Amino acid sequence: MEGCCLFALIALLGPRVFLIVIWILTNWYDAFDSRLVALLGWFFLPYTSLAWMYIYFNSAGHQIQGGYLLLLIIGVLADIGVFSGGGRAMKRKW
Repeated sequence: MEGCCLFALIALLGPRVFLIVIWILTNWYDAFDSRLVALLGWFFLPYTSLAWMYIYFNSAGHQIQGGYLLLLIIGVLADIGVFSGGGRAMKRKW
């Protein structure tokens, strides 16, 4: 059970640290309409933000379809899973 806490910490902080590294090395916030949206994405939807940046810089302004849409859906589901998984684990513990 000790690995559970480590996994939760990596799941919560990993994408945010990666976003900070990207922010330092590139201009990733160009993928968003404003820096406020990028900051809110950093706080609340880090996996979705990473997926959106990848889509934005690799689709060259084309419509989001096919694999890109699947990637965005996976990012949203990952964010939902990270935030909702802790609540279920605490309910089982009690």
